[in-house]
Amino acid sequence: MTQELLRLEFERGGVLTARLLHDAASRTVERVLAALPLEAMAYHSRWSGREVNFPIRLGARAPARENDTTSVGCGDVIYWREWEKGDDAAEALAFYYGAEVTRDHRGTLPVNVFARIPEAQWALAQQIGVRIWRNGGERVRVVSGKNQSEEQRQDRA
Repeated sequence: MTQELLRLEFERGGVLTARLLHDAASRTVERVLAALPLEAMAYHSRWSGREVNFPIRLGARAPARENDTTSVGCGDVIYWREWEKGDDAAEALAFYYGAEVTRDHRGTLPVNVFARIPEAQWALAQQIGVRIWRNGGERVRVVSGKNQSEEQRQDRA
């Protein structure tokens, strides 16, 4: 079985792959994929702790809240927006390298978790996050990809 992935490629090194969560947030997955490829400046969050975020512009195609939460875990990849502001709202994608409560200057901020970085990459996610926190923003390229299952790889061998 082929898994659909989100690839986050950082200019100073490191590629994170996240499994898309179609069952949990199908509209968010669909609309984010439609906006790819995306190149943006990634920044470390000041409000939500161990978070690296980067802007995305979906505007009128932005998904509604979908299984939204204010509590995220290590490896979660989220879409957030200023839900109350309509088409001109600030929007971003983000990944977390630690458990956090999502918030901004107004308090908690509901987010749609739509992808997950596997535990095997959490150390790399932390390295990238700490690097951006210490050294400032860096460019990220976000693309979609596919990952073949172990069974498919063995079939080709």
